[in-house]
Amino acid sequence: MKIRIIGSVGSGKTTLAKKLSEMEGIPYFETDRIVWKREQIEVRRTESEKNELLKQIINQPNWIIEGVHIEPWAMDSFTQADIIIFLDLPKRQIRYQLIKRQIKQLLRIESAHYTIRLKMLKQMFYWDNLFDNKTKPIIQNKRMEELQKWLTIKKKSEIKKILQTISSRDIV
Repeated sequence: MKIRIIGSVGSGKTTLAKKLSEMEGIPYFETDRIVWKREQIEVRRTESEKNELLKQIINQPNWIIEGVHIEPWAMDSFTQADIIIFLDLPKRQIRYQLIKRQIKQLLRIESAHYTIRLKMLKQMFYWDNLFDNKTKPIIQNKRMEELQKWLTIKKKSEIKKILQTISSRDIV
């Protein structure tokens, strides 16, 4: 099974990918980790490095790829996916989740790969707005190409149903 998950920052992409990975025994990959080499310092990968890394991932028999990226280098992850899950949650839900994540990170309940500051929360709000204005229209067009592959989640309560459906294989 090949699953692609997309949604705004804070929509729950990584959480859903981890749950599906545990349930199905399928490895999951974050597009942020394809874009960035995260070692002692963060270094952005070149286009050819991103393309090669993504190619290695999508050539595996099963995978879950989550991330907001919809640039040309990431398109094969949509084409090759059996299922594409679009987390299209209400803005208030996403903002709540972003604030909750920030608090957990400040309390060291949850780790972060970036410096935890109010400036970063503002940046995430900016990215959420950017997603609505730039990425969402691209997603809507992409959905029309292969509508049968797309599952759109508009409420957090729908995630449990999606997990059960994928687990029972009714969807593929």
